[in-house]
Amino acid sequence: MNMRLVPWQRVIRGLLALVVVSVSAWGAELRLVLLHTNDLHDHVRAGDSRSGGLPYVAGYVRQIRAEGAAVLLVDAGDVTEKGDLVAFRTEGVMTYEAMRRIGYDGVAVGNHDFDDVPPERIRRFEAALGQSLLCLNIVQPDGRPVFTPSRVVERGGLRIALIGMIVPREASKGGLDFKESGAALSREAKRLRAVSDLVVAVCHQSVPKCVEWSRAAPDVDVFVSGHSHQALPEPVVVPETGARVVQAGKYAQWVGRLDLVISTEPRRVVRHEGRLVPMDHGKVEPDETMLAWVSEREAALAPEAGQQLGENPAELDGFAVARLGAEALRRAARADVGFCHPYQVIRDVLPAGRVDVNAVFKAGGDRGREVVVAELTGAEIEAYVNALVSVQREPPEWTGFRVQRAPVPGGGERWSSDLEATRRYRVVLPTIEWETRLLRLADQLRSRDPANPLAARTLVAAKVEVNFTDATVAYLREVVASGDTWPRRAEALVKQREGGRAP
Repeated sequence: MNMRLVPWQRVIRGLLALVVVSVSAWGAELRLVLLHTNDLHDHVRAGDSRSGGLPYVAGYVRQIRAEGAAVLLVDAGDVTEKGDLVAFRTEGVMTYEAMRRIGYDGVAVGNHDFDDVPPERIRRFEAALGQSLLCLNIVQPDGRPVFTPSRVVERGGLRIALIGMIVPREASKGGLDFKESGAALSREAKRLRAVSDLVVAVCHQSVPKCVEWSRAAPDVDVFVSGHSHQALPEPVVVPETGARVVQAGKYAQWVGRLDLVISTEPRRVVRHEGRLVPMDHGKVEPDETMLAWVSEREAALAPEAGQQLGENPAELDGFAVARLGAEALRRAARADVGFCHPYQVIRDVLPAGRVDVNAVFKAGGDRGREVVVAELTGAEIEAYVNALVSVQREPPEWTGFRVQRAPVPGGGERWSSDLEATRRYRVVLPTIEWETRLLRLADQLRSRDPANPLAARTLVAAKVEVNFTDATVAYLREVVASGDTWPRRAEALVKQREGGRAP
């Protein structure tokens, strides 16, 4: 019997025909939610300003897994340093343990996780994570990778190859250069393409450099990048290869989400949608078990971290924090002059709102944990400031003397101080600034400007029982007790060194 189809039946039949065509053209389609982080840098606590922190990453990941999707979770390296005091007290091991609790499928090695880190600590990282770290382009003298270069995991019926990469390291550290790294990635991706449905390179490397590596390694479908702390709102698609490149900022402030639709015949990504998910404390539910675990560890290892110092009316940038730190060190060490480098020492702002000891530590406590005092002449101090400005191209932060600035022929400025040229002053500064700025500049000047006061003699310094965190906490408390605010004090210190009176 010939039955006439009503209009809605024609629509359904047409849609079914489209589905059949789609399946026959692409084969079966599988879906994957790829969640990714990078540059966590020991941010194990709930973040400042009601944003970020691993307990919120854990809560979001748990939510997505509970929705029944096939989920892959990876991190592109720099797990350690720059973060919370409690994580610092464990030398970063606690952060890897937190990642194991969350259930990461693959974690790349970052430069902060590897450079100058003893092998036994890296082994502790892997033990805490419960799996080997991934890195293809750090190699032994015979060319074999130092770390596990790759692994294949299965999620939702998909075989997914993960390859770890790091920013190319110097040959003395067993690193491959950029071109060699790209060639190694190409070989490994081609090998894994034969046994997997999707190839993901988890790279501690910037987005533009991953784009370059994609051209060298066209078998890679997705690059999860890091190192540059870029909050990339949507994936970059490499025109020549079709690879997707993603990155999720820093400090557990976001989780990147890349939804992929993958055909199995032929094996290829046919659709994608990517975005960043802010770890907003008002919108994301934290993992309460992890919150409690972090609190317990902090109470045992860093009980001072949560002590409140006061209410900050406005965020202080790295220069203001360095200035306050320089004055704090000067007072704590009873020195004439204090330095605190805004780039080399300071790692974070001092946020608006309630500020605790942990916030001060995150700002400069890691790089400022060791401090030295040196006897320098006024001419040497002035020469150091001018070398930072003209040679290093970095503005200094200091307290204890005034300056005047004058243009010099050909461009730039000459900074003149009110210090007596031949008098020796007691100068305090973080050890890392002494070694990587002052002494390094002195060495450079000995060959290019031997008459420079900074190059005239061998400079020595002695360690003192002072550190950035304790000194700055004490000074900030003193400012609050005086009825002043930290932003006003930071501004007053600028006026003081430009010729005003000391606050």
